[in-house]
Amino acid sequence: MREDYIETEYKPKPDELVCEYYMEPADGVSFEKACNHMAGESSIDTWSDISTLSPEKAQELKPHVFSIDKERGVVKVAYKQDLFEIDSVPQILSAIAGNIMSMKLVKNLRLEDIAFPKDVLNSFRGPKYGLNGVRDLFGVYDRPLVGTIVKPKVGLSSEKHADVAYKSFVGGCDIVKDDENLTNQKFNAFDKRVKITLDAKEKAEKETGERKMYLCNITAPTCEEMLRRAEVINDLGGKYVMIDIITAGWSALQSLREATEDMDIAIHAHRCMHSVMTRNPRHGVNMVALAKLTRLIGHDQLHIGTVVGKMHGDKDEVLSLRDECALDYMPANDQLHILEQDWGNIKPMMPVASGGLEPGMIPDLYNMFGKDVIMQFGAGIHAHPMGTEAGATACRQSVEAALENITLEEYASNHKELQSALEKWG
Repeated sequence: MREDYIETEYKPKPDELVCEYYMEPADGVSFEKACNHMAGESSIDTWSDISTLSPEKAQELKPHVFSIDKERGVVKVAYKQDLFEIDSVPQILSAIAGNIMSMKLVKNLRLEDIAFPKDVLNSFRGPKYGLNGVRDLFGVYDRPLVGTIVKPKVGLSSEKHADVAYKSFVGGCDIVKDDENLTNQKFNAFDKRVKITLDAKEKAEKETGERKMYLCNITAPTCEEMLRRAEVINDLGGKYVMIDIITAGWSALQSLREATEDMDIAIHAHRCMHSVMTRNPRHGVNMVALAKLTRLIGHDQLHIGTVVGKMHGDKDEVLSLRDECALDYMPANDQLHILEQDWGNIKPMMPVASGGLEPGMIPDLYNMFGKDVIMQFGAGIHAHPMGTEAGATACRQSVEAALENITLEEYASNHKELQSALEKWG
């Protein structure tokens, strides 16, 4: 059986899942043939004619390629909801971004975006806290939150790690988090690190009168161990966990969200390894799609890039990620490969700007992102000439200058920590 899936007059139904792809057919293959095979391979068809599926069932389940723009290489497909286990991100991805990426009939294929129907949305919890709930955790509503990543990424003892966290907290950081590759190494074991760093957090809270959060990385070899680590944090009174979402895998992310429903725990999503799929603009998966899946599953905040820092991502891309995280309704934007999405009851996520930031960049970040963002600094705090505590203070001073619309040079004239940062980084 070889269906013809192209029907450009077709109008997607409200209960269908819609995907947008960028496609380049292989040499000698027509665009229409590549579209047909892609739609079939992602649903009910295979490489050769078969007779095991009735024509009636095929008509009931067949997807529709309803939009083709050969000049731009853009294809839109509407998939019947019954093709999916609608509460399973792994199964959905296996269909819409699975074998089709390996077909010889296409030279390049990129999943740009996914629009979810109500039944899919309703089968997921979404974020427990989300953007507004994160603000409630801190009791901070009128400014960006300031965070740091303990540096170096790995190599510190648990005691030194906790000391760096403490200095960051008292200097002005709201958040201290682990880096992506710190989990349970011999020199800094998870159980010891989480206990003494949470102790440091509580000490800093008493001294500063501010609520502080430690985001400990619970990424683990098995789901069982990951969940055990989440329970350890919960039992110790911690309010956050961090997970490396791509390397841990989608089943682990769904398992974690289910488990934390009965805990007072927010989830920070670190996107390390995403560029394996997202950086090539012609093949793979757009980060927008990954962000939407992360929100659907129910993580509370997600790295989106910085524009001005060290990580790849232009302004339009990063701001579209910000909007996918933070808006209740996302209007379609054909130029950015974004499909219309009404999130219904799924809460927004808090966007996190992180990667190569220092205090002098904060006014630009504030102008781009506004107050609803977590600004995270690594070396931009710990490489401060006066040390970690002063680096954290310089970041808070830069935030204050941005909020008051005062130039950093003027504000630094009577704030020595910011002055020292500007002298170092400009």
